[in-house]
Amino acid sequence: MNDTTLTAAERILTFADAVRAELADLPAEEVDDLVEGLVGDLTDQAADHDGAIDLGDPVAYAEELRAAAGLPARGPVVDTKTPWRVRLAAMGARVAGRIRSSAFGAWLLDLLIALRPVWWVLRGLVLAALIAIPAGLGPRTILGYGGFPAQVFTWGLFGAIILVSVQWGRDRWLPRSALRHVRTVASVVAVLFLPLLFSPAMFGAYNAVAYPPDSGYTPAPGLQLDGTQVGNIFVYDKDGNLVEGAQLYTERGTPVNLFGADSENLNDGMGRVMGVDGQNSVVPMRDAQGRAVWNVYPLRLRSYEDINAGSHGTIVAPQPPFLRAPDRALTWTPQPTPGATMLPTPTPAPTVATPAPSPTSTPAG
Repeated sequence: MNDTTLTAAERILTFADAVRAELADLPAEEVDDLVEGLVGDLTDQAADHDGAIDLGDPVAYAEELRAAAGLPARGPVVDTKTPWRVRLAAMGARVAGRIRSSAFGAWLLDLLIALRPVWWVLRGLVLAALIAIPAGLGPRTILGYGGFPAQVFTWGLFGAIILVSVQWGRDRWLPRSALRHVRTVASVVAVLFLPLLFSPAMFGAYNAVAYPPDSGYTPAPGLQLDGTQVGNIFVYDKDGNLVEGAQLYTERGTPVNLFGADSENLNDGMGRVMGVDGQNSVVPMRDAQGRAVWNVYPLRLRSYEDINAGSHGTIVAPQPPFLRAPDRALTWTPQPTPGATMLPTPTPAPTVATPAPSPTSTPAG
């Protein structure tokens, strides 16, 4: 029995349930007489056409059965013991029947049925991610960022949950009892969280593939603070006064360049813009040879409008965060610990100068 026959069999059973639901206002024995042999006849028709069968609308089919048997139109249903799953399946079958009334609707439903295994896998991925991400596991751990044990555990976790999801979709590993509701709840949760997890998961997977642990990946050039590019620096002395033209160097004598290697592309604000406030571009100072000097702060600014117009425009000083830095009573002396005794500063002993020898006079000969 091939996949097409299996799909047709499922459709036939659903169609028969929907027809029974439409006849639910009749006595059970009468309903059995009307639909007796329905599943078998439809299965034979599907087999004669290699699994292809057009079932039509179950509501219209039930009305035809009533008319052929001389029964009145559908009345109020008195059977209140029909399980809600049966009623829900009947309602779904009626909706599916109306959709299948058009060629496009029938094609779309057949496509969705064929793609159900994809949803089973996707549902497992979402459920596994909801467990793995809060535990600190994710795409980068799968590729080995957390070490071999964490990688194996994460692979096992995702594989196990996906396997369970697929088996649920195949009506396996879940008894026909109240526990079947677990699958429904899991599906609803997966649908709700799928949009929230899709973008972060894709971004994390891209970073994990593009920058594996042994790729030698280095961070972006330039000076950053908590992952954000620093656009300018303002230097204040210990008394809070703004220092203009302060040259900054590292302990090795390297100029502190906010933009690193990227400063070569800035071309003093006339090339690739790396502004600090969205309206202006930074402009470096120039040495005697006309070369850009990027470690003299604060950097001056030039308007984007002047740059876009092809004009050098006016170079202006940036607005400092403070005209005067907050007074914090800065001192180099460490603050004494309460209760500690300050040791007196030793006074250096006076240095006694050694008298130089007096020159000896030579007697005249």
